[in-house]
Amino acid sequence: MSNPFFYGGRVEPDQFVGRQSELRRIFTALEVAHTGQMQSVSVVGPRRIGKSSLLWYVTQRYHKYLQNATTYRFVYIDLQNARCHTLAGLLGEIITQLGLRGRIGKPSLVDFQDAILKLKNQGISPVICLDEFEELIERQTAFPVDVYDSWRSLINQHALAFIIASKTPLPALAQAGKYTSPFFNVFTSLRLGELTDSEARQLIARSADCDHPFSPHEQEKLLRLAGKHPYKLQLAGSLLYVAKAQGAPVRWSRLRCEFYYQCEQAGLATPWRKTMGMRLTAAISWLVVTPATWLGRALLEGVLRLKKDDVSQTTAWMFGTILLIAMIAILFGSITINPDEMLQLIERIRGNP
Repeated sequence: MSNPFFYGGRVEPDQFVGRQSELRRIFTALEVAHTGQMQSVSVVGPRRIGKSSLLWYVTQRYHKYLQNATTYRFVYIDLQNARCHTLAGLLGEIITQLGLRGRIGKPSLVDFQDAILKLKNQGISPVICLDEFEELIERQTAFPVDVYDSWRSLINQHALAFIIASKTPLPALAQAGKYTSPFFNVFTSLRLGELTDSEARQLIARSADCDHPFSPHEQEKLLRLAGKHPYKLQLAGSLLYVAKAQGAPVRWSRLRCEFYYQCEQAGLATPWRKTMGMRLTAAISWLVVTPATWLGRALLEGVLRLKKDDVSQTTAWMFGTILLIAMIAILFGSITINPDEMLQLIERIRGNP
């Protein structure tokens, strides 16, 4: 298997990891086998936390969780899609995914209500997943309060349910948009945070089966670097895979710098106070390891003429460290050497008589 890590967009269901507690809450709210009613759910979490991946997984794998899955129809709508920036476009996209497009041309709110109620009478339960809900709030002219009142009416009739993903809780969005519709107050709120420890380890563990497998030690270093944030774990895992694929020893100081840079570009820069210890450790490690390694390679490859492939990082560091200690000892007078004897020793090591 090639690079098992992906970041920058929603993950496909086969690559989805964890969120079992959240999935149980969502499908418990949607289960109609006992009460005949569905509860709408508001998924709230910061950017890059995995809201889109969760909603997409729900629409693709619901049959694993619901008792009578064939009676449901799930719709996933990315509200950043330009087709959904008008009311007719959004309702048309929902109706198309529900399999009703051929019957309705340009749907109005009334057409949409009638179509949903017909599905209810047929024993079908539509579940509409709306991702990036802030997009609707920012387009108040296209989506006035009548839209939300109509949807609230359908919820009250147990004709459909919504799963909405947003960065801000719905009541706060309604207040910011000055919406007075009770639609925003009928949702069960689900806060989406970082993965659990076992879920984070499950995500990183997929590296054991790729063509450049990660050792247990490397997996632990990734967890310390990225924590349990899904995007950061995917990013760190991808960076390590690329570094290992190059065939050279992994330079963790460079990998960390690239990780922090990519996090900053994605708007996920960690406050300095939270990474101060890690950065200080990395800086000390660089100061201790890098100069000694360079010096060791200069000695072994330049003076002793060993081939580069025959000199490992560890060997270069050990020789460099010994040479640094010797130089410091000479500087402070702890060791005295005869230059002529030193040159003769080097020539003997190189094989010259």
